[in-house]
Amino acid sequence: MSAIPAPQRIELSPAVRAILEADTPRSQLLKHFLRFTEALLAPDVAGIDSTVTPDARFHELEAIGYPRGPEGFKMFRRQVNAAIPDEHIFIIAVRFEGDDIIEADLDISATHTGAEFMGIPAATGRKIRFDVHARGRFVDGKMAERWDRADFEDIKRQLTRPHSVDVKATHTGPVGDQHYAEPWFATGIH
Repeated sequence: MSAIPAPQRIELSPAVRAILEADTPRSQLLKHFLRFTEALLAPDVAGIDSTVTPDARFHELEAIGYPRGPEGFKMFRRQVNAAIPDEHIFIIAVRFEGDDIIEADLDISATHTGAEFMGIPAATGRKIRFDVHARGRFVDGKMAERWDRADFEDIKRQLTRPHSVDVKATHTGPVGDQHYAEPWFATGIH
């Protein structure tokens, strides 16, 4: 379990922070997405139930063999949280489709310090970094459907590469080579 609380492991780019601080339907949808993201990082996956609909679908997980619905998602998150408990999510950009769909570009970094993960033996100590394109549909403030895209083969390669190879420590996307973001909880908007 990470010593850093879940809300402090979520950071926002300045553009995403500006959307969050506005009082619009988009900012409300972003707040729902952040609550969901915070719940998935929490060590106790029981909190996920308050952020997903009872019949929620996680299409990307179903496609790789996880059971359908919230239970399959919680099974996946138990495995992730046990293997990479320091997972850090940097939200680079968000886009909206109507009042219920949000897309987010995520830069995720972590250290494999826990349990076996993706067939890789426990606690390799390797740092990993990968991008996720998240797409979620919300109903009444809860995740109802999710279609995330991540390169699982790249994650496996990072977990098995020689220790001498280093993972880049800063984000190099639209905000340049520096890490400009602040934790989302710092806004006081929850």
